[in-house]
Amino acid sequence: MQPNYFSDFDDLFERMNQGFDTWGRSVGGADFAVDVAHIDDELVVTADVPGFEKEDFEVSVDGDLLTIRAESDSESASDDDAYVRRERRHSSMRRTIHLPVDVDGEGASATYRNGVLTVTIPVEADDDVRHIDVE
Repeated sequence: MQPNYFSDFDDLFERMNQGFDTWGRSVGGADFAVDVAHIDDELVVTADVPGFEKEDFEVSVDGDLLTIRAESDSESASDDDAYVRRERRHSSMRRTIHLPVDVDGEGASATYRNGVLTVTIPVEADDDVRHIDVE
């Protein structure tokens, strides 16, 4: 079995990118706008990613990192008496976001509607925090 050097380079660049920006904005490649909101006991991440189908996405949570990947291939063909025309398109994007709080990745969910991906992730309760009443 041959080693996968591309995977090693992807991991290396991902770690390097994390140091440039705490929100994980990627260096190079496709970039897309992301909003991160802390609403009640959840983080809600909204991304504008038009032109994809919900099956094109791979969303994962690893610790305090949220990774959104999308890849799409499309092909159209037009036959005419004089010629055949083919147009192909490949779109891919990836973004890793450093989440500002500890989250429960097991409880995460995602929806995709009208070009907007929404990822909802429960925030882990910090049991170590002790509230002190002021007298």
